[in-house]
Amino acid sequence: MKGKLTPQQVADKLDYHVNHVYRLLASGDIRGEQFNRTWMISESEVERIKRLRQEYGRFWKDHL
Repeated sequence: MKGKLTPQQVADKLDYHVNHVYRLLASGDIRGEQFNRTWMISESEVERIKRLRQEYGRFWKDHL
């Protein structure tokens, strides 16, 4: 799928542990789509999180 990333790929791009990405998906802090049991996250969503982290640091979730 073009433009879609797996949780492992997102974790690598954001320098997170993959379990943290799953927690963020479960809480709704990262938007993704689930196909059967596989989560897919858009590249634009990863860029959104990067911008929030750059602007607000580790407390980016407070500004969603």
